[in-house]
Amino acid sequence: MYRNKNKGIIIILCAILFIFLTVIVFRSITIYIVYSSGAGPIVIIGVLLLAIFIAYIRGG
Repeated sequence: MYRNKNKGIIIILCAILFIFLTVIVFRSITIYIVYSSGAGPIVIIGVLLLAIFIAYIRGG
């Protein structure tokens, strides 16, 4: 088994993503979250997921 060098960064980014998603859900609890939240949160979620993916790939 190998250890991922970027494990700390991945955990921090996942925690930020989880907190961000929780805040969005509590701010706009509607059925149409995509329409009520706008494009900004979707872009931020995409950037965080991309950063997590890149950190995971580079660590392996």
